[in-house]
Amino acid sequence: MASVPDSRKNEQLSEEEIALYDRQIRLWGMAAQARMRSARVLLINLGSIGTEITKNVVLSGLGSLTILDNQRVTEEDLSSQFFVGQSDVGSYRLDAARSRVLEMNPRVQINFDTDSFESKEMSYFSGFDLVLGTQMSRDGMIRLNKITRHYGIPLYMAGCNGLFAYIFIDLIQFDAEERKLKSSNATSLGKTSANTEIVGVEDQRQEEGETKYYEIITTRNYFKTFEDVLRTASLAGKLNRRQMKRVSSAVPLTFALFSNKQCQTSGELKREALLACQQLQIPESVLKDSYVEQFFEQAGVEFSPVAAIIGGAVAQDVINILGKRQAPLNNFVVLDGITLDMPILEV
Repeated sequence: MASVPDSRKNEQLSEEEIALYDRQIRLWGMAAQARMRSARVLLINLGSIGTEITKNVVLSGLGSLTILDNQRVTEEDLSSQFFVGQSDVGSYRLDAARSRVLEMNPRVQINFDTDSFESKEMSYFSGFDLVLGTQMSRDGMIRLNKITRHYGIPLYMAGCNGLFAYIFIDLIQFDAEERKLKSSNATSLGKTSANTEIVGVEDQRQEEGETKYYEIITTRNYFKTFEDVLRTASLAGKLNRRQMKRVSSAVPLTFALFSNKQCQTSGELKREALLACQQLQIPESVLKDSYVEQFFEQAGVEFSPVAAIIGGAVAQDVINILGKRQAPLNNFVVLDGITLDMPILEV
């Protein structure tokens, strides 16, 4: 089972930290903030999404962040992230971004590692509480997920394809508690979806002067590995008729990019996407030619507005799981930047 840092193992937040993070503590609570401060997080690749995630988690008061990236700044980076400038082209991304990252929040311990992900031995990853992978290859994602599963580490992976993007989440097994108003129909134990079930319901004691009654509901979330998702993903029986009609072409096209075949033409990409429609059990009519052409041209391209949305969503979910107050994303999210749809798909 995946775990998150336990604030009880650490000293309480100082008065200075409470004052500094007052606004966010009001949003997600003291316990979540303490867990955030004790978390040791690894981020792979400081591209556009990685930049947005870094900004969000560092400003939120993370305990320790290690950034692993051996890539050099290119002209394309100048239009997709804000840690580097024209004079940095040709230098390592991490060397170029170091001073700007550090000055965001001196209270956060930040480590910069210019080795490649491929060069790292498995044991390197054992010292982290959470891993965030961005803009990785299919094989790299599979390898990373095998490593995080081996050590029981929560994992988020995300990538951009121009106006389209995705998030994959593997928290292995995760329990979240939520406080809800109690209705006349008590909440029942049992499955609520393919990957979630309610495993506990407790009445909350009424406080003095309180006229409302609440339940504390514990929801258990089960996750698949990235490799399992690629092999078995299906939306059969998981979407109603209205939701099925709204499925974006970006969904099968994203899965097509994860196939074993390297698509050299838009026609090859379309063939792989049609196969993805069959596996996902969605109508082939979902796939529109205009999307195929645009997706093919933009595959792997980072677009700052899209990265901001994805980076924000990942950072917010990280905060949620540290606070254990809301159910996490489970387990695949696809953003269509044309329609602005961003459904959570339990595939």
